[in-house]
Amino acid sequence: MVVANRESMGTPPLRSVSFDQEQLRVSLQEASSRALHYQRNIVACLVKPVEYFQPINLFPCLQQCIPGDCFFWTQPSTQTAFIGCGSAAQIETWGATRFTETATGWQTLVEHAVISGAPSDTQVRFPLFYGGFSFDVLQPTTPLWEGFPHGLLILPQMLFLQEAGQTMVAINILVGPDDDIELHLTQTQALLERFQAALDSHSTRKSMINFSQCMAIHDLRPANEWRELVGNIVRQIQAGLYQKVVLARGVQVTLNPQIQASLDVSQILTRLTRSNPGSYIFAIQRGGRCFTGATPECLVRIHEGQLSTMALAGTAPRGTNELEDEQIGAELLASAKNQGEHHSVVAMLQETLLQFCRQVRSGDQRQLIKLKNVQHLMTPIMGELLAGYSILEVIAHLHPTPAVGGLPRQTSLQAIREQEALDRGWYASPIGWIDAGGGGEFAVALRSGLIGERDATLFAGCGIVAASDPESEYVESCLKLKVMLHGLGWEN
Repeated sequence: MVVANRESMGTPPLRSVSFDQEQLRVSLQEASSRALHYQRNIVACLVKPVEYFQPINLFPCLQQCIPGDCFFWTQPSTQTAFIGCGSAAQIETWGATRFTETATGWQTLVEHAVISGAPSDTQVRFPLFYGGFSFDVLQPTTPLWEGFPHGLLILPQMLFLQEAGQTMVAINILVGPDDDIELHLTQTQALLERFQAALDSHSTRKSMINFSQCMAIHDLRPANEWRELVGNIVRQIQAGLYQKVVLARGVQVTLNPQIQASLDVSQILTRLTRSNPGSYIFAIQRGGRCFTGATPECLVRIHEGQLSTMALAGTAPRGTNELEDEQIGAELLASAKNQGEHHSVVAMLQETLLQFCRQVRSGDQRQLIKLKNVQHLMTPIMGELLAGYSILEVIAHLHPTPAVGGLPRQTSLQAIREQEALDRGWYASPIGWIDAGGGGEFAVALRSGLIGERDATLFAGCGIVAASDPESEYVESCLKLKVMLHGLGWEN
């Protein structure tokens, strides 16, 4: 069942959230008992159904409720959404062992967790965590990405879900062996009261602001230098040093000083949702900055033991009319350069997934994914996950795919470190969620940017192969950057 038209059917939106205090007390007491027995912190998770909610309307309420740590994830075309705030627990990792350390920390927190109220037919297993990873642990970091470690999973204090026609809210509390249960009850009630106040105060929607005449936009690396870099990489590929290198660009956007308004993440998410209904719309706020984007690329999804992913590589612009658009799409499907680039991604994904799956299947025909400004070649890939693996182990082996790094993996990454001169941070990296069963969904954080109050750093990349043309790659990167520029309110 899908709740696609609830508003048009007259279903009222979310107006309040409350939990039964006695049920919460019983859950906390059980968690306290387990904490004493195992002598470590135990997660108490209380779940209940709620009224239908519009994800984009809920996010600013959660931002106001607990500023600093917030999460937004939705696929408008599938009516799936996860919106959370606060941090009941978090796993922060650094260095080459980040995936294994994250998996160990996650396993410790879900083990022996006390779960109350979760529907028996829900398709996710509570508790649920969200987070992401950096692109490259060997790339030097800068203050730009402060608060975004190499690996991060957060157990939110409050999480709203829309999944498979169900709408739920979960409250998560970390209970220690010596914790005061009554204090946890008081703090949880205060959280719910803050949320209710935020819900009441956001009953009216702010008007959208057009920043087209109010933004200063400049390349972090001058356009001519970036084109020269592409040319150099092409010559290195032709000399046999690599097969492919994905080069990224960074663009700095700043509001003009005389403008009193600030960048509003909720409005950015609203624009991204309207313009990119087939993409993953995401945001992870850490302190005063929010990593936000609209990416078309699924890295991996695991549900009830079934694994799915996609090869997404090969790009062309959209046409100005239907006939031109179809012609460009046909040329993309027939392009030897794009087909070669795409095949390398398919082959790598299939080879990697054979380590985790009984069988791996892929679509026989390349497909076109048509987005607002560009269209891509796409091949779906599926497999049956072997027992004992979670989505984190799969991510550790998949990232970075040739679509965001290159081939061979290590030499192309070294080329990026030495020549790109850009702190990618979490750009082009895994971002998403994992449930207590090890299932979940992570996307590749493309078409994204790091948003501050009055400035933003936007990212876009292009796969460079032997047949690449520097000017064409630059134009392609500009088309990709338009997704986030339009999200910011730039309408040129």
